[in-house]
Amino acid sequence: MTVTGLVATTTPATAADEATRGVSCTSYELPVRLSDSGEATETMWGELCRPADRHPTTVQFLVHGGFYNHAYWDFPVGNGYYSYVRHAVAAGYATFNVDPIGSGNSSHPLSSVVTGDAGTVALHDAITALRDGTVGGQAFEKVLWVGHALGSFYAWREIPRYGDVDGAILTSALNSHNPDHAAIVSANTYPAVQDPKFADSGYDNGYLTTKPGTRGSMFYYPATTDPAVVAKDEETKDVQPVAVTQPAAPPYGIKVPVLVVAGAQDWLECQGVTAYDCDDPDSVLAHESQFYLPEAKLKVAMIPQTGHDLALATTAPVTSALMLQWAKGIAAP
Repeated sequence: MTVTGLVATTTPATAADEATRGVSCTSYELPVRLSDSGEATETMWGELCRPADRHPTTVQFLVHGGFYNHAYWDFPVGNGYYSYVRHAVAAGYATFNVDPIGSGNSSHPLSSVVTGDAGTVALHDAITALRDGTVGGQAFEKVLWVGHALGSFYAWREIPRYGDVDGAILTSALNSHNPDHAAIVSANTYPAVQDPKFADSGYDNGYLTTKPGTRGSMFYYPATTDPAVVAKDEETKDVQPVAVTQPAAPPYGIKVPVLVVAGAQDWLECQGVTAYDCDDPDSVLAHESQFYLPEAKLKVAMIPQTGHDLALATTAPVTSALMLQWAKGIAAP
């Protein structure tokens, strides 16, 4: 399959086998700020994984989407099949898989404090820690941002502001959507404390989560969905601070290479959207190019028969192969 010049040459079976070998992982808690002039009052959790037998010079900085946590990139189903972390490490890279402030194992201040701008500053502090050797005792020479949905939206803010990465893979982050489906997303979320999983969390009402049983229809496409994955997704779901959804302003001033990857059957950004044709990568590229500077050298890859959660679809190893092929052209391990 060729998508905008990127050829998937790794078969799912081979990728799944390779992805489970030789991985060394260590978790860290980093002090981070919520403003450039502020103190490091919050804690960001991240897990550094790398090949057990060597220390790569490039690290992929993994930022999950809203209502998820770090499990999105290293999913506990399929013995590595649905783990981008395992695929990237098998390709020779280090990964640093973080929970942005207000999610997962990271600190949860008042939800109103966790704006897009505040979360951006905290993520920059984590990248700085990768660059200066705070994480793993190794100062990484190159950093590649890998985002999913909200994790990609953060990149639109962070990369132009700080210029601290060498390239970006932005998944599930197209610049149009189906408004009817967006309204359903809104109806399918509620304050996390109303959900049995988070009833005793102490989160304020500005922390939202998805209502039980809604994730499969919003985040997956039936033809490439494993019911066991959806069940575990419901079990491991997380929260999103409502203030963090403030959009960045296009055009995004990114001056490093960017690969945009999306599922051609993304329920929110493809199905019923008329601004582009998700079955035609060139159509999507033509639309998305208006949001990026020429320096981004934008490329677009659309994954057929795949929904919003690229890393959790049965096509995940194909998607990972495309992403890693592009990454090696930007920054070798």
